[in-house]
Amino acid sequence: MHKVSFMKGSFMQTAPTPTAPVAPRPPRRALPGSIAAGARDLSVHFEGLANPTRLLIVERLAAASEMRVSELADYCQVSQPRMSWHLRILRKAEVIRTRRDGREVFCRLDREAIAEHLKSFARLVSFRGLSFIEPPSGQPASEGTS
Repeated sequence: MHKVSFMKGSFMQTAPTPTAPVAPRPPRRALPGSIAAGARDLSVHFEGLANPTRLLIVERLAAASEMRVSELADYCQVSQPRMSWHLRILRKAEVIRTRRDGREVFCRLDREAIAEHLKSFARLVSFRGLSFIEPPSGQPASEGTS
């Protein structure tokens, strides 16, 4: 009846072919000239912490030197694949480190990298060279406590 397929020329033509792979997206960066320029790692670090399950993982690892992935999955009540997904994000955000011992994978906090990210954040939010922890001179330490 029809000699031309109704799909030909529609979305079938725009789909990527196996010989033409899709180029990976470049990493996100701060706007040029902004105070956060060059702080891509800082945004990735905080993005890694932007999930309740990942915060629970960090809280649990803070109380232990190292834990098995299976123990973390049980503790957070998530499946092993979901736990691996969360841990991969935390690894890319430089919040945790992992090591393999046979078939077991162990996780621990990357405290040095976390400290560096906190220092970068403190520099980012400092006001005229003052730390965000210290109030400017002549002002009370906290408002509303007079």
